[in-house]
Amino acid sequence: MMYQAYQTQSELMYPLRFMAQQTSSLLGLRNAAGSPLRKLAAANEVFSRMKLTHKRPPYRIERAMVGSREVGVTEVPVVDLPFGTLLHFSKDMPSGAAPQPRVLLVAPLSGHFATLLRETAKTLLQDHDVYITTGTTHAMSRCVMARSVLMTTSNT
Repeated sequence: MMYQAYQTQSELMYPLRFMAQQTSSLLGLRNAAGSPLRKLAAANEVFSRMKLTHKRPPYRIERAMVGSREVGVTEVPVVDLPFGTLLHFSKDMPSGAAPQPRVLLVAPLSGHFATLLRETAKTLLQDHDVYITTGTTHAMSRCVMARSVLMTTSNT
């Protein structure tokens, strides 16, 4: 019942969020920082983003510095289970490069998306082979996933 109430509220607010988004885009591009219209545009943008999200936003990690070299990064699902996915941030390392130590980032159980760990993953990518859990917030399923990941990756 609570979910339906949140969804109904979100649907009823959609026209107001849409108008706020349009107002923000019209006002925001033309005004100098600190002007009243710029502040109004910012307030409209914040209001337009106040909505429920049911899908994970992208990590948008496309490149990483490894030593003095910039390399491409690709999100690769390694294990895809009904309760979550294990992602590997695969780096385009030059052939003959030494393997980096693996690290598993386990997203917090606070109900937030694992993309909150984006900056942590970016930093770790410099010196590590990074894997991250995404999906459900149920603690037991995260433990099962971590165990299956360790078993899967230890064989490679």
